[in-house]
Amino acid sequence: MDINAWFENGCNYQEGVTLYASLKGHSVNLLRLFLRKQSISNADKLKYELGKYRKSNNVNTKPIHVKKTPKIKHEKFTSYIEIDPKTTKPSNNQQPTTNNHFYKINQLHQDLHPLAIKQRNDFQTSISLHSQLVRLHPDEEGAALILCIKIEDLFDAIETAQKVLDHYVTHKVVLNIESRNFKDLSPAQLLRSRNNKSTSVSKYKKKVATLKLQLGQNLSKADKNKNAVALEKAENKLLHHELELQQLNELINTNE
Repeated sequence: MDINAWFENGCNYQEGVTLYASLKGHSVNLLRLFLRKQSISNADKLKYELGKYRKSNNVNTKPIHVKKTPKIKHEKFTSYIEIDPKTTKPSNNQQPTTNNHFYKINQLHQDLHPLAIKQRNDFQTSISLHSQLVRLHPDEEGAALILCIKIEDLFDAIETAQKVLDHYVTHKVVLNIESRNFKDLSPAQLLRSRNNKSTSVSKYKKKVATLKLQLGQNLSKADKNKNAVALEKAENKLLHHELELQQLNELINTNE
């Protein structure tokens, strides 16, 4: 498929990324961003970049203009940055709410303290990177994309850690999750492992959603207990896969 046909056939995102990767002189940073996540902003940017190579067919057409300055504010970032400690501090009988603030160390089991400390450090690092990002000149698109990807990685790690900590606060159970050591894998092996791990995450997300739906149905007490146990196991397995996926993403982005 050529670029004109891609535009005429509905601009499928994955096909567009493949087309962009085949172009000589494509931006490695942009390709990395496109491969990392499908989103509305990435889809618009992909159309803009491929539009530069679109044949006009004797019509003087121009690609859709997309502002090149990276989008600094996004849901993940503002959910943490825009916090007023005075208004979000919970009462004595109120549990902390996910994505509003971090748990205090004394609220957590000691086995979770290293994870909580890393989560806070990741947050501080993201603030530092953000301050660097907003000081970049609009023409420094390559540097801005690298910073955006690093910030995205940090918030993925923060959110994954939050799920583990939320699980303890809700169930008073410390998940026995031991991450595998992926550091000895080659770049190609890391990519294959990440693809497999992404598949596992998707599989268990569907399983958790199905079990939650079944749990809400009119079941017998025995079936409800059986489903509740299965749901807890599936949620634990999902968190395990999400933590390993995060670890793989960090290793891949560090090596690139």
